[in-house]
Amino acid sequence: MRLPFERPPLALIACSDDWMSRALENVFQQHGYVVAHTRSGAQCLELARVATHDVLVLDESLSDLTTLAVSRSIRESSRFDHSIPIVVTSPIPADPRARLAAFQAGVWEYCSHPVDLEPIFVKLETFLRGRGELVLARSEEFVDATTGLYTSFGLRQLAGKMGARALRRHEAFACVAFAPQVQDREIGSSMLWKESPTGFADVAHMFREQSRQSDVVGLVGDMRLAILAPDTDAAGARLLVARLQRELDRASTNKSISGQVRLRAGYSAVADLATSRINVPELVHRAESALDRAPMQGDRDAIVGFEDLPGL
Repeated sequence: MRLPFERPPLALIACSDDWMSRALENVFQQHGYVVAHTRSGAQCLELARVATHDVLVLDESLSDLTTLAVSRSIRESSRFDHSIPIVVTSPIPADPRARLAAFQAGVWEYCSHPVDLEPIFVKLETFLRGRGELVLARSEEFVDATTGLYTSFGLRQLAGKMGARALRRHEAFACVAFAPQVQDREIGSSMLWKESPTGFADVAHMFREQSRQSDVVGLVGDMRLAILAPDTDAAGARLLVARLQRELDRASTNKSISGQVRLRAGYSAVADLATSRINVPELVHRAESALDRAPMQGDRDAIVGFEDLPGL
């Protein structure tokens, strides 16, 4: 039975028992899945961060982490896709308390050996078809009609594709998040700045015109946007912000935009995405965190790197 996807669904099996791991792999392959497997709960978490799987199968044979610890880590951290179904398999019959604890930890289904996976595949087919239809329905929201920028949804979809390419090529990768500000008023020798819909619209238009063909510009919140920049390291991220600020200053001087615009920015960058153990959605999250620390006022540099934040 093949599921209705443009690509085969992906299953990640975490099991320390070789016989059980092979048995689960064979069953999933017979149902049209591409299977990756690991013997370690910690490695399962790493693989779940850098790839988009359609189901995780956690066997109770894991010795380094419990299945519940793995499930909680996935459900509670922003680094993972919280919608991914997690199936736990156990070599012994589960009592009601164990099943309840598993469901409280975010497990989607709990199975005891001998495992009957046929009902699971029926549920997975229904779930994944529904998720596929939702993605299709939301495809109309890929681009924001007002700004012409990718929506947050569109940005996430493209992040996965760009990340996969950068991983294969061992490229540097950066994400830069922006919160543009316009001049509010001047007190003494200092300017006061504020966020403004007008200033944001000017920046959105200029970013579309000035960004590289390889870059992706999208929305990440109310009057916030981000640039996904492949083949760009930390120094390149700062140069990107400086170049865009110069273009805004030039546009302000030429009166092609209304008033002065100051770019508050936060970025996160890695020299080699493949060895960094960080995926592109995580770079976006880190860039937004750095942006939160960028100074709201003052004449000093308004760009902050996540890797430069205290305590990291």
